[in-house]
Amino acid sequence: MSSRRYSIAGWLSIIVAVLFPMAFFIGIIHDIIAKAKFQYHGPNFGPGDILFIVFTCISVYVISVFRYLLNDRYNTHELDMLINISIVWLILFQVSSLCLKGIFMALWPISKESMTIIYLCYMAIAMVTIGIVDILIAIKLLKIDTAQNSLIKAYAYINLVAGVLEASVFLSPLAIILVPVSNVILGMIFLREKEGVEFV
Repeated sequence: MSSRRYSIAGWLSIIVAVLFPMAFFIGIIHDIIAKAKFQYHGPNFGPGDILFIVFTCISVYVISVFRYLLNDRYNTHELDMLINISIVWLILFQVSSLCLKGIFMALWPISKESMTIIYLCYMAIAMVTIGIVDILIAIKLLKIDTAQNSLIKAYAYINLVAGVLEASVFLSPLAIILVPVSNVILGMIFLREKEGVEFV
C-alpha cells in the first residue's frame, strides 16, 4: 500500500511541477486577450485560476503523503505540526487570493494604486509567514538521518533557499522559480522510496 501511495504522490509531484508555471503562463495569456479583445483592464477569473486551484489540491495531497513518509520510513513526527501549518497556509492562501480577487472585481473600477497597495500588503504577510515555515521545515529536515534517501537533503536546501527568499519579501518572486524544482525533487524522493519499499 505504501509503495502505491508513494508512486502516486511521486508522479503527482512531477505533474504539479509542470502545472505551476503553466497556470502562470495561461493566466498572463488570458489577461492579454481580455485587454486586447474586450478592452477590460480589471481583475478577472480565468483558466489560470482553475489550474491554481488544482495545483493547491494536488499539493495538499502530496505534502500529506510526505508527512506520512517521514513518519513511516524515518520514524519522526518532529515536522508534523510545521507540515500541517504549511497545508493550512496553502488552502488559506488559495481561498483568500480568490476572495481578494472577487472583492476587487465587485468594486471595479477601483484605483490601481489602492489595488496595488492592498495586494502588496497581502502578499508581504503571506510570504513572510510561509517563508518562516519553510525555513523551519528545512532546518528540521537537515537534522534527520536520511542516509537512505539523500534527495531529502537536497529538498531541504531548496526549501531553505526558498524560505529565505520568501521571508525577505523583496526577493520572494525569485522563490517562484524554485517551486517546480522543489516539486520535481519531491517526486524523485517518493519514487525512490517506492523502490525501497518494493525491495524490502
